[in-house]
Amino acid sequence: MGQVAARTEDKTQVTWLISAMERMIRPLVRFAVGRVSCRALLELVREIYVTEARRYLEAENPGKRVTTSALALLCGLDGRAIKACEARDQELALSDVCSEAAILEMWSIDEAFLEADSGEPADLLIHGPHGTFQRLVSRAAGRAVTPQTALDRLLESGNVRLSEDGTRVRLVDPFYMPVAPSERTAIEAGSFAINRLGKAVAHNTMRHDSSEVAWLQQDRWTHRIPRERIAIVRAEIRDLIERHIKEVEKQMEHEELSPSERDECSVGVGWYYWESPFGMDDDRSS
Repeated sequence: MGQVAARTEDKTQVTWLISAMERMIRPLVRFAVGRVSCRALLELVREIYVTEARRYLEAENPGKRVTTSALALLCGLDGRAIKACEARDQELALSDVCSEAAILEMWSIDEAFLEADSGEPADLLIHGPHGTFQRLVSRAAGRAVTPQTALDRLLESGNVRLSEDGTRVRLVDPFYMPVAPSERTAIEAGSFAINRLGKAVAHNTMRHDSSEVAWLQQDRWTHRIPRERIAIVRAEIRDLIERHIKEVEKQMEHEELSPSERDECSVGVGWYYWESPFGMDDDRSS
């Protein structure tokens, strides 16, 4: 019975941890869908994981050399994968992270899809085994992607258009834009907000010295706001937060050194508001 109870406890701990990780990761994956492929995201996670594992080991044993064996144990990767993660130093191209961009890039540079006399991207028959849009999609995005699926996406983005009889597709714009220019400011600000919240969570759960002071990180929420009051509550809370922002700015300005003096510690506070549709599981809607 003791072994059964221990295995049950182990399973409970793993389930709890994975559920917590899922809540953290899900909003980031939701943001990535339609902008960055799963393959590229996984590659990015592997590289960041190896980097952070090295930093963890260096902080745990200052001055001690970090071995590939220790990294392999922490990361769950073999030595070749770890070396590959640490060796890559070039920036990823858009075609590396987005299948739509990979299709357009191949169409622009591969001789099989260019006009023989001008070298310009040819107008392609949609279906067929050679020199067609179907063949292009299969080579650039994989056999699991149908030409119609890719065509719908690229028509929607304005990168291609169909001939009048609907049998051929023409490349109009070779540059796929997974992020609209109007979104960039919000994405940039949001990325810093998520990063800073993550730092607070990591600090509070990974303090090596119990004497280190915990950083304030709290939420307040309720599941009992009437549907007809949502817009009013949203506006009132926004007003409340904006007043608080001004108070914090005033306090920070009071404590700051003058611009001519040295830089010291960075200190910051973040605010955010969220709501979930009625009846949805918070783990999946957060």
